[in-house]
Amino acid sequence: MRKLQRDLLEELRKEAIATRDKLAATIRAIDPAELNEHPEPEGWSVGQVLEHLIVADEHYDAPLAELLRSVRPDAGAPAREWKSSLIGGMIAGSLLKPKKLKSPVVFRPGPTPRNGVVEALLARELYFVKVMEDAASYDWRALRIGSPALPRWAPKMNVGDGFRIHVIHVTRHALQVERLVAKL
Repeated sequence: MRKLQRDLLEELRKEAIATRDKLAATIRAIDPAELNEHPEPEGWSVGQVLEHLIVADEHYDAPLAELLRSVRPDAGAPAREWKSSLIGGMIAGSLLKPKKLKSPVVFRPGPTPRNGVVEALLARELYFVKVMEDAASYDWRALRIGSPALPRWAPKMNVGDGFRIHVIHVTRHALQVERLVAKL
């Protein structure tokens, strides 16, 4: 099936907004003191999961901003076919599997999340949608960005992969947060 960049944008936009709204309802329904409780003794607290999402996202901020500043918009980009890169497809595919994954060291949260972690994450998710929409006039398949979780020499993924991985990652952890909240 052929997917155009504008179709990918719309799909990711809808999923990002729906996930953010569902996550907001879930985490705002619990007592703030419960954010740091560990319902799974060997696992993260709800606050640590949120902190992990923020930390992972922060690692992409500067490289993506620099990349988008260094290239020209492309009016035809939204109508072009989008395909995942090999490395981006592999990362997204691993996140889509229900199997438990170990977080890359660079994305691991500390023992205590930052103050205001709930609102910080929700604000970042609104900002993510804006960045993605603002990037619609660039060719997502042609622009390459590295993963901070991989060595510098590793192949780079395309920007569309980066956006897709972000949405899949947040959706995956939103399900984890639901599971943790149900155990509180």
